[in-house]
Order: sequence, then structure tokens, then C-alpha cells
Amino acid sequence: MRFSLRPMLAGLAFVLVGCTALSAPAWADKRIALVIGNSAYRNTVPLPNPRNDATDVAKALKAVGFTVVEGYDLDKRGMDDAFRRFANEADGADAALFYYGGHGFQFQGSNYLMPVDAKLTGVGDVNYEMARVDDILNDLQRANGVRIVMLDACRDNPLAQQLLSKASPTRSIGISRGLARIQQTAGSVIAYSTQPGAVAADGGGRNSPFAAAFLGEVGKPGVEIGALFRRVAANVYKATNERQLPEVTFSLLGDFYFAGGAAAPTPVPPVLPTPAPQTPAPAPLDAAAQAAVEGCDKMAASPQDIDRPSGVPGVEFNRIQPRLAVEACRAALAAAPEDRRVQFQLARALDVAGSDAEARDLLTKAAAAGSVSAMSDLALMLETGEGGPMDLPRAVALFDQAAAAGNISAMRNIAIEFENGTGRPRDAVQAAQWYRKAADTGDPQAMGFLAVLYLQGTGVPKNAGEARQWIDKLVETEHTQTMLRVGYVLLGQTGAVKDFATARKLFQRAAELGDGDGNVMLGNMAANGIGGPRDFGRATDFFERAAAIGNLNAKASLIPFLMAGAGGIKRDPGKAADYGLEALRGGSPVARGLLIDKASTSLTPQLRKAVEQRLAKAGLLNRAPDGSYGADTLAALQAFVLAK
Repeated sequence: MRFSLRPMLAGLAFVLVGCTALSAPAWADKRIALVIGNSAYRNTVPLPNPRNDATDVAKALKAVGFTVVEGYDLDKRGMDDAFRRFANEADGADAALFYYGGHGFQFQGSNYLMPVDAKLTGVGDVNYEMARVDDILNDLQRANGVRIVMLDACRDNPLAQQLLSKASPTRSIGISRGLARIQQTAGSVIAYSTQPGAVAADGGGRNSPFAAAFLGEVGKPGVEIGALFRRVAANVYKATNERQLPEVTFSLLGDFYFAGGAAAPTPVPPVLPTPAPQTPAPAPLDAAAQAAVEGCDKMAASPQDIDRPSGVPGVEFNRIQPRLAVEACRAALAAAPEDRRVQFQLARALDVAGSDAEARDLLTKAAAAGSVSAMSDLALMLETGEGGPMDLPRAVALFDQAAAAGNISAMRNIAIEFENGTGRPRDAVQAAQWYRKAADTGDPQAMGFLAVLYLQGTGVPKNAGEARQWIDKLVETEHTQTMLRVGYVLLGQTGAVKDFATARKLFQRAAELGDGDGNVMLGNMAANGIGGPRDFGRATDFFERAAAIGNLNAKASLIPFLMAGAGGIKRDPGKAADYGLEALRGGSPVARGLLIDKASTSLTPQLRKAVEQRLAKAGLLNRAPDGSYGADTLAALQAFVLAK
């Protein structure tokens, strides 16, 4: 799918880190990097590997076209000078990258990197002896294109603990080992060698685990940056016996390649102005096989598939039940292995289940057999690199072929390509025209996107009345995901015109259709006083309605009320911990924000202790729970998530 509710829900949660997604160039002409490796520390533990790491990373970046400003074992003056030189070089760059290996820690929520001559006798020295990550982030903003930050700076640093021991026991100074999560900016990629707040390994060989993994991937041609860093994270996790897991955050919709662009396109047939030729009718099925195929139709047929038999309503993608649908469609494929509709429907179910490679193989077979819907879905996988290598030219050709045959999804995706400049020239007018074609056929997503364009005046004249007409048509459908998306836009979170009443209407309609996130968004509006006064009682009512049907974001959103006994519900740290851990394991961004990202400021001591008690009971925390919520707690939470 082209969008997710995760950033929307996170953006309105009580204590969360948001991010913005904008396009980045597919390939850069001017590439600038600053690479620093500090090993020879004079006043704290030296580190054997950062200098090696930086030397090797600089060499690898030069090999893929970067001009590199290098710095090794830099004192404070040397780091300041390197920052200055990099800022001048980065001005107008198509890609700018900062890599740092060495000591670092967080102080009062900000990240600091340690020059080799730093001497910290008290907290007052931090701002004068250390280098601020915020300064280099500001320098990166000079670049016009993608901005990449790589921080291998989470190695165990005794100075942080020394400062803690010197501080008054009655005053919190906010120093902790590891690094804090950085506020994401548009067009950036931020890679941490381990989870924020945790400590990374320096490594027993020439390089740290993080640097070694990056060096193993950066020179491979045709690997998009998202896939590259996922491989890096997986390799570090494996190399450290599952003790260290890098984290990478993105605010890119476009593609970036360190080495080469997308893989060479596979030859495609010419675009056809008419539907693809039909394959010969399959032999009649016996009763058992027919029943199996009907079971697959019931679980995974697409409402937009022209192959779908009359009388089969179809299931929207976000409503497919993956386990049941995969089981039913595998049985159908065993009974009718050459049936392109069954191949396509099993691919849909596998896509929802996360089995991208197998889904792509089935879509390839179904598309070759003439399934127009398979052509469109395969094109999307080729465009994004899901389940295999990217191939933009082939994706564009398949979208054109499917759209010419009347496929609505292909029309919408052509509009998205024109809007983002993906595989086609960026053209807002063409994007609006293609959204209109899809919307005129009744496509809910196109209706929603077109409404947003009218609100913003992008590719069409700004016209709130026209936008609301499309919104009125949208609420007559059952596509709750688009309702939630457009409702979020109407809250003013993306720069469009604010319309709280219409946003509430969309969220209420989604809730009426059984989407728990509709109630979560209504609860967020009430809790944050959006479109009316704050009303914690109404907020808890909305959250509890969604929680009652198992919505994990709602359970996580109830945590602050259960901690404080607010909004008409009883104070219950134990229940809050249970809700939080359940939601965290289920992937709720609200739970992650509360339990991990901002735990030190968002959780009461009682709730921190309750969380630790449950982690200890699960055998993931090897000490008595006391609510200290240190690095071992965060590691235990990560292990808890991965153990699902």
C-alpha cells in the first residue's frame, strides 16, 4: 500500500517522535561526506576501532562517488574545523552524509560526540568540551538532496557514569549512555548503530559490527538505501548474537542508491491500448476443486479484479485475514494450479502476510497469463523493490498496460508516479488528471487523494467545495484507511486547509464501519483539544471502544489515563503495563513512543517498575525490577518484541 496509518497515529499521540516523508533524488551528482573516527582518547577509555572504521568508510564512500572530508582522532578545535569545512562543501549538494565513530552520550535529550581531548569535571563542561550533533544536523540542511547521518557513537563511555556520580542526588542532570533519538527532518536518513539509549559494541576485529556490516553492503550496485540499511541491521543483529540491533529512520519516498541505480530493466511487451489477450478457458473443475476456489474467492478476491466472478464481492486489501486467506488460496491453487485468478488472490494474501518474494513470483505468473490486476500489483512491487530487485521502466510499462485495460489501481498509481516524479517526470497536472480518472470510476483512494489536491491547490485550482464533494463520496464507501488519511490531512498536519468538523466526520464514519483507529483519532482530538475543548472523559470513552475490539493503538493510548487515574478510569499501573507490552509487541507506534522513545519522561516510576516486573517474569530482565528503566530494560523490551 502507498501509505500507512502509523505516522498519523504517532503524530497525535501524547509523547511521540514524528517524521515527515518527502521525495529524494534517485541519484546524486554532487555527493559530500564528513567522516570522523576518534580512537585515541586522552581522558577516558581509548577505542581501537573507530579510526579503522572511519578510514574504511571514507574509502568506500569515495569509491561510490563521494567527496570526503576526513578527520581522525580530532580534538575539539579539530572537530569544529571539520564541521566548518563540511558545511561549506555541503552547500547545494545532491547528497550529504555524516559518519561518526567514537564516544558519545546524551545530555538533557541532546546528543554529544566526544573529541579526543575532552575532559569533563562537571556537567557545566558538556557544552564546551563536547561536539553537538545538532550542529552537524544544521550543516546537513545546506544540502538540496538526501541527507544521511550514521552514528556509531554508542560505545560504553565511563565519563557519562562519572558525571552522574558527581551530580547532586536531588537533581536530575539528564545524562545517560547511548544516544537519544533525533528529531527527523524531511529528506533525511538517520542510522544508529544500536537502539537509541542502548550501548553498542566496539568489535573484536578491525571494525565495529555496524561499520563492518555497512562496508559489506555499500559497494553493491542496484541496492536502494532502505534495503541496504535493512541488510546492515540484520547482519549486525546476527553478528552480535542478537545483542545489538541498529535502528534506521527514513523520511524519503524517493529512491537513493550508493552504488548504481535500479537493476537493468527486464524487457516488457509493448503497451497495449486494449485488455491483454485472454488465455484459453481452463478445464471444468470438479466439485471439490470448485469449492476450494470459491473459498479463496471469499477470502482474497479483489473488488477491482475484472476476472472476479459476478456475485463475489471481493475483500479490500486492508481487510484480508492473512492466515485464513493464505490457507484457503493455497488449497485452491493445489486444485487449480493454472488458474490466474487463484494465483493473483494467493499473491494478495501472501502480500498481506509479509511473504513478498512468493507473492511476486505468483503475480509474475498471473500477469504472464493475462491477469490485468496481477500486472498492476506486480508493477507496484517492481517500483518499490518488494520481493525482489526494483525495475522502474518495467513497472511503468505494466501500469500503462493495466490502466489501458481499465485497471483502477493502475490509474491511481500512475497518478502517484506523476505526483512524486517516480519513473515519470514530476507533473502535478497529470497527477490530478489520473486521480480524476480513477475517482470517476469509484476508486475511494483516488477520491481521497483528489480531495487533498483540491484542498492544497496542487495540479488543480484550490477549491474547498470541490474537495468536500469528493469527501462526501468517500464516506459512502467502506474504505476506512483513506477516510483516516484524509481526516488526518484535515487536521492541518500536512499543510492543507484545516477542517476539524469534516475530519471528525471521516473518523466517525471509519469508526462506524468497525475500524478501531477511527475511535483512536477521535480520542486524540478530544485529548488534545483539537476542534474543541480538551475532554479526557470523551477521550477515554473513544479509546475504550476501540480497545474493546482489540485495537492496540487504543490500548497504548489508555496508558497515560491508567497511570494517572484520569478520564473517569481507575489508576492501574499493572493494566497499563499489560496494555503497553501487548501493543508494543503488536507494532503500535503509540506504545513504542511511550515505552521506549520517551520512557524517561512519559512513564511514572510505578509503571516503569510494573513493565520491568513483567519483563523479569518473562526471563528477559536479569535483575530485581526497581523501575530504573536502564539500557538493560530497553534491551529486554527489544527482545520482547522480537520474541513474538
